[in-house]
Amino acid sequence: MTQEPSSQPDATTGRYPLSFTQHWFHSLDEGEENGAFGNRFTIVSALRIAGHVDIATLRGALDDVVKRHELLRTVVIRDAQPPYQQVYPPCPVPLEIRDWPATDRPRDLVAEELIIEAEKGTMTARQVPLMRATLTRFDDRDSVLVLVVHHSASDAWSQTVVLRDLAAFYDARANHHPADLPPVKQYREYAQWQQANAAETSDARQYWQEKLRGAHVLAVPNDRPRPEGYTRPFSIYNYVVSAEEMGTAARFAHEMRSSMFMVLMSAFSVFSFELTGQADAGIRAFTFGRDEPAFQNTMGLFLNLVPFRTDISRCANFREIVVCTRDTCIDAYASEVPITVIERDLPDFNTPHDDPKNSQIVLGMYQAQADGATLPIADGADPIFRRAVASSETSDIPSGISWSMAMASSGEMVGNVVYNLDEFDERKITGWVSHYNRMLGRLTSEPDREWRQLAGVAS
Repeated sequence: MTQEPSSQPDATTGRYPLSFTQHWFHSLDEGEENGAFGNRFTIVSALRIAGHVDIATLRGALDDVVKRHELLRTVVIRDAQPPYQQVYPPCPVPLEIRDWPATDRPRDLVAEELIIEAEKGTMTARQVPLMRATLTRFDDRDSVLVLVVHHSASDAWSQTVVLRDLAAFYDARANHHPADLPPVKQYREYAQWQQANAAETSDARQYWQEKLRGAHVLAVPNDRPRPEGYTRPFSIYNYVVSAEEMGTAARFAHEMRSSMFMVLMSAFSVFSFELTGQADAGIRAFTFGRDEPAFQNTMGLFLNLVPFRTDISRCANFREIVVCTRDTCIDAYASEVPITVIERDLPDFNTPHDDPKNSQIVLGMYQAQADGATLPIADGADPIFRRAVASSETSDIPSGISWSMAMASSGEMVGNVVYNLDEFDERKITGWVSHYNRMLGRLTSEPDREWRQLAGVAS
């Protein structure tokens, strides 16, 4: 159960302007049921904890996290002109304790299902705190902690910050010493910093106006026209590509002095050409948006949506595509500005998505931040990263498709595609994933062959 906001905001704070990302989310607001502030737009993370968990200590540590990070107790006042963010006093985090009955089912499988269950839940963005927790105990020395945060207050990087800080506070309370954490700036300070530095983006804005001249965003054909309002929750297709299968791509990335992101994006340019016939579509992908060192430890909504445009029509082979994509990425990183700025300067860029026969597709390609890091809760807590269990429902996204690929420390690629059955058949999505992964293997195995010969036809 969530706690209603205090009748008075924090005495040390007031009304604060939104960040550019919050403004972008505000443009996607569709009320309480859908959109960027909808009650199913959440982000879920989880820990597998070994050893006895002291409940009072855990409660205190969760509350410490909310006290440390203001955005977990901040409400975006969306119906004001202009909208603003309002900070509320520290408040307790709802914590549910569950004892799982003894069964023969593998606990690793149950742990994944607990995450899926949490992703099907709802949470309002109008009440604080914007986080809740569930501790499920298999026995006194084995448990799963699931954290749910409203996505309007967090991104993937921030979830890693929250888990780190939670562990530090738990360890400090359990062992009676101060928490060993770096100083932290608040998200409202980041929004103010953005406003103060907005005038310095003129060169970057000029870069994007030239880079995207005549370009359009990638929008893929759907099976059914996009409805004005979705009639069902979003679905998710989870998949894992083994370390052995990813080995060729990883070695090729190293050979090319490129990141895996650049190789995966290069392959996606080929894939999108097959789907749409566009050789230079603006493929939108999330970036962490944390270029300013002062805010590395701040929990909040920093992600940005960057359109990567690479013309692959002039490339003879996949090696050349990777070289061009690498240049595109380096220039884009150096010229990154909020997506709201790009869309304002280039109003025609999103035209393909205006057609209900098309759906936007957004990529997330990254190294798993928390993967492999044991945290000091009880006898050790490990983030649950690998996700392979099928799920018919998941947390919502504003619209279209979200396709994520993350490289684990094991060398596996853990991916998922979030989509809505109102627009796409499940078979279409699973077919795309299988085709992309096969094509990635072919392209990186024979990077000097003509790339069209290796691509095949997406189905």
